[in-house]
Amino acid sequence: MILRLTSVTLLLSTACKVTEPTPPDYIVSYHLSGALQIICDSVKYKDAAGTVIKVTSPPLPWSVAYVAPAGTFVAGSAWMVATGSAQAANLKVTWTISGVSTASDSSFGTSTGAGKFTLTVAHQL
Repeated sequence: MILRLTSVTLLLSTACKVTEPTPPDYIVSYHLSGALQIICDSVKYKDAAGTVIKVTSPPLPWSVAYVAPAGTFVAGSAWMVATGSAQAANLKVTWTISGVSTASDSSFGTSTGAGKFTLTVAHQL
């Protein structure tokens, strides 16, 4: 009986090993758009390594994408210049686990007159 219990315990311990799941990689994309009259002074975003990248005077629409591991902090800001009122702009960050799910966050602004405004998005994957 003891031999049989030991054999069952050995069999279960080798057959039921717990394998740590591998955290997913994300496809991260930033997309900036705006009304024809709006100009983007600059946009800054964090890449997969956490480095802040600055793009000066990007044409609209503007976008960039990269692959990032789980736990990455995504952040982006855009400094916009409106020439009049009721001019809208949008900064959207999307993160996708390929074949599984997509989520996003965005910042939307509309001018009330000529001037500058900022759009900002931040999220930890």
